[in-house]
Amino acid sequence: MKKQKIQILILLVLCIVCVGGYFIIRNHTFETEEETVSVDVTNFNKDDVTELILSGDHEVHLVKTDDAWTESSLPDGAAHGGDADSIGTMTSAVASLSFGDLVTYNASDLSQYGLEEPFRTITAVLSDGTQVVIYAGNKSDLLSEYYIKVEGDDNVYLVSSNIVTDFDKDPEDFIDETETETATEETAESSGD
Repeated sequence: MKKQKIQILILLVLCIVCVGGYFIIRNHTFETEEETVSVDVTNFNKDDVTELILSGDHEVHLVKTDDAWTESSLPDGAAHGGDADSIGTMTSAVASLSFGDLVTYNASDLSQYGLEEPFRTITAVLSDGTQVVIYAGNKSDLLSEYYIKVEGDDNVYLVSSNIVTDFDKDPEDFIDETETETATEETAESSGD
């Protein structure tokens, strides 16, 4: 009988330990550190970009001369200083493009990513004449990111959607409003004389 009481007592202690352990584990938040590895697709100095050519919905050809950007399809002088922040954002994005997910290595069927006929092509011409060409394809519905491919690289990547949407510009976005207003005022003054 004494042996049975000892066994019951041991089982009771084990049950209490198991139930206590269960509640400790259940209520404890285990923090796992997931490292998001970001790998560079492009990596160069944004100040080395001398031309930025965007094709897709709109054709934009920005040219940098003496640290001033102009849009070459606009009338002469219309884009001087126009939307400098936007141009800075675009050159920074092209110069240090990184991705979180490599979708496929050595992609053979680009059509499934919308890259056989990309909806946007971004070309950065550097001061040494090198061209970096980025193709933007379909948007991943699941992740709200875009598939991209860089010319000379057979891999397909997923990148943040703002990297692609920041390049949704047309030439008129680069008209410097202050210069346009000044030119309009000068024209009005000269016609009033």
